[in-house]
Amino acid sequence: MDFRDRIALVTGASMGIGQQIAVDLAARGATVVASSRSLERLQTTAERLKRSGGASEVVECDVGDPAAVKRMVEGALKKFGRIDILVNNAGFGSYEPLAASARETIDSMTATNYVGMVYCTREVLPSMIARRSGAIVNISSFSGIIGTPYISLYCGTKFAQIGFSESLYLELQPHGVHVAVICPGPVRTNFRRDFDHLAPKPPEFMVIDAAVVSQAVMRAIEKKKFQIILPKSLAFLCFVKGLFPGLVRFLIGQAMRAGLLHR
Repeated sequence: MDFRDRIALVTGASMGIGQQIAVDLAARGATVVASSRSLERLQTTAERLKRSGGASEVVECDVGDPAAVKRMVEGALKKFGRIDILVNNAGFGSYEPLAASARETIDSMTATNYVGMVYCTREVLPSMIARRSGAIVNISSFSGIIGTPYISLYCGTKFAQIGFSESLYLELQPHGVHVAVICPGPVRTNFRRDFDHLAPKPPEFMVIDAAVVSQAVMRAIEKKKFQIILPKSLAFLCFVKGLFPGLVRFLIGQAMRAGLLHR
């Protein structure tokens, strides 16, 4: 799909999936506003965006801060006139029992993964609805469909993203605004860097590259798909859970007892 003359806002774009999405959109002709909490960490993204030419830029924004989100969106609208595509990607995870989770972790993860998505979406919607055009893509997770132990905080935010996306999809259909949610399994990024030594290693056949997630985003926009689960093996497991949820919980419990999912 050619994204020339499209204005795209991508959050959590300093590395990994968000950076790949921002770069791929720019390569297809879009003008990208790529955001992250740290301008310093956005420098690699800025350099990669420059290679595509155009007026793409990076901005500092903590999506959990509604005032910062408002400034970011108003700045983009003032400079570029509109936002055609919003990709809510900002997020992080942790691997620990809920009883051991610090209050700060609970508040920060909820603010970044879920509430920040809501803030960004709310700010871009009025102009999209007024133009009866736009696409909002939320990057959720396989963990938003099937819960696994020791990531309950993360699973909770990702389940919430999917429910939010499904409701908003129906709400915005009459207004010409498309909503999609992408649910990848393990991705080859630095996402797990803070807890990789604790979490069980996923089977290699389930691990995908950030480019695969980015391609799914493009496909969701172009084909107006609501939900894409990656890879196919996990999509099949989610299908099985829909039919036999008790069976899937039993199998996860068995894996825990076998020590495969213990810390």
